Amino acid sequence: MTTLARPAAPDARDRLRDVLLARVDVARHVAEVTSFDRRALDSWVRQALAATVQHACGNSPFYADFVPAHLARAAADGDAGAFGALPFTTREHLSAAYPLGMLAVPRRDVIRFDESSGTGNGRPIAAFFTRRDWLENNLTVAALLSRVLDERDVAAIAVPYELAGVGQDLDRAIEVLGCTIVPLGAASPSCTPERMVDALHRSGATTLVCSGTRALYLGEIARRRGLDPRTDLKVSKILMAGEGASPAKKRRLADQWGATAYSMFGMTETNTLAMFCAHRELHLVETRTYFEIVDPASGEPLPDGSVGELALTTLASRAMPLLRYRTGDVCQIEAAPCACGSPLRRLRHRGRIGDRIRIGERGTSQLEIEDIVLGALTRPPYYFAFHVDGGVLEIALPPRSADDDATRTAVADGVRDRLGVPTRLRRLDVSRFETALRTSAKPTMRNFSAYQEGS
Repeated sequence: MTTLARPAAPDARDRLRDVLLARVDVARHVAEVTSFDRRALDSWVRQALAATVQHACGNSPFYADFVPAHLARAAADGDAGAFGALPFTTREHLSAAYPLGMLAVPRRDVIRFDESSGTGNGRPIAAFFTRRDWLENNLTVAALLSRVLDERDVAAIAVPYELAGVGQDLDRAIEVLGCTIVPLGAASPSCTPERMVDALHRSGATTLVCSGTRALYLGEIARRRGLDPRTDLKVSKILMAGEGASPAKKRRLADQWGATAYSMFGMTETNTLAMFCAHRELHLVETRTYFEIVDPASGEPLPDGSVGELALTTLASRAMPLLRYRTGDVCQIEAAPCACGSPLRRLRHRGRIGDRIRIGERGTSQLEIEDIVLGALTRPPYYFAFHVDGGVLEIALPPRSADDDATRTAVADGVRDRLGVPTRLRRLDVSRFETALRTSAKPTMRNFSAYQEGS
């Protein structure tokens, strides 16, 4: 009697060989697309965009129901008008689909599951990555970071590692470059800000990766421990992740650390979206994502150079493709060539729509307030709190700055001249404010009105 034998399971060495060969294939792809000139990149993006629509609408249950079939077919055939008619995806869609509703590959193909912190609307969103998704992003980020980092650098990474992809992604990308990694993490009881500063000192770290606000705080901690960040520490580069940064914050970091501050931009659900160049310009990672600027109210696409809401479509995400995803970020895209020679367009980040602030009849942003106040501060600590009381902007300053007449005048004059509103100055409860910074995984210069003295 003849029976059909079950094929033998692949040998472990064969599986490992296949994984390594797949990694080589991804590395070759990244090397190819990151070497494109602008014309070749535009041609490749058009093809990748059509393929993304076809994959998303054919394999994601969400998009199969969400996108009308006739639009999906036309956009997958390269019809630009049909693509522009596709409905927007929003964070609310991702929240409603949590945890697995956006998955577009078999569950067994997912090698990473990340979650946002839930800071957008209080509800977390999930992010999934296949092995190729994850490795391609790591290698792309490594290629972009190589413009500033090399094997001589020691990189201390003080961003979240838990569930969020940013710490893991930057850790792997920087390691690819041959750098030494100091994995500090964020807000861990076992790695306090004081221990972080000690680790920077002992390791001879040349690069600090964290939010700009955390870098300001660590500089203050170093000062209190008798260390001058400019001379006693070797940090010469600060790579800022997790929050926007005003020009004044970058200047303060340069003053405090004697270091150059570079901005990065990304999201849990997309991984890296923009990376700096040697000229400190923020370049869109157009080999992985397609970007649009749309009117925040109508959703209509805006002309090149306009300021509006950033919408994106993933080009290299098999596990969780996103079509015309509205990010909530206010941005401007600059198409003029950069002095660094990169064909990638530049991004001007203007803050988040949700961070827009009304002061009486005037509108402003947290970043603009930050730029005014940090630009006026001349002595540490370099942080503050603010609160809107009707048509008045209340600003709480650290006692040394609050008691300095020149600083008070500079802040009040800056608010009046740039925002056209009056200011009420108060003293910051530094101890309570710093407790919030110590315990936050993503410390940012948000509205800390509760930390005014006497509140």
